[in-house]
Amino acid sequence: MKRKNNINSVIIGGTRGIGLAIALSLKKKGYEVVVGGRSKPNVEGDLRYKYIDVSQEKTIKNFFSTLDLKQIDSIVYSAGITTKKKSIEKFNQDKYKEIHDVNLLGAILILKHAFQMLKKAKGRVVIINSIAARTYSKFSGIEYTVTKSGLSGLVRQLAIEWSKNGILINSIFPSMVGTDLLFDNLSKEELDKIKGTIPLGRIAITEELTSAIEFLISDKNTYITGSGIDINGGQYLSS
Repeated sequence: MKRKNNINSVIIGGTRGIGLAIALSLKKKGYEVVVGGRSKPNVEGDLRYKYIDVSQEKTIKNFFSTLDLKQIDSIVYSAGITTKKKSIEKFNQDKYKEIHDVNLLGAILILKHAFQMLKKAKGRVVIINSIAARTYSKFSGIEYTVTKSGLSGLVRQLAIEWSKNGILINSIFPSMVGTDLLFDNLSKEELDKIKGTIPLGRIAITEELTSAIEFLISDKNTYITGSGIDINGGQYLSS
């Protein structure tokens, strides 16, 4: 059965950074967009926002049970946090749990509570992963790399389990992306050093992610599931 054209997209973690850029891009292209996060996005215009804390299942359940949409055509999971790299001797279980609950467990719970609506719509899911899951993280701790790697397994497993339901689920694996969040946290010297390690010689812009995401959640994608698109300027090469 051919699906109708996508009319809406739910962006989890869509209130800042990459998630917000995705939301604004899809809205500009005519999608009905709902963003979920712990704080309202600081943007001009009418961007629909609904509170959610992905580390708390009760708020996830409430988010979907009260969502003012007849169905969910697509979900983009962009929630994620990290911590700076340090020796494993300084590993802290509480900090790991905090990162795990947002990066990995949150994604699992989101898909748990969205499943019936995705099934009804034969929907699309895109998980925003990281180049760290392909290789390692240069700047973040093992907590980040481990949880992002877990997302890869989640996508592969659900791609098979959901194939009979017509739901397609994929990942993108970006390296650093030029958001306000990045520029606020790194100096020009640090950014220049990073650029020197990228074969294309620059940091990605958000539009280079959103175009790939839009394809994956659109009806143009009819046969790609369980896959990942690397958007890293040549830092990691797969074939």
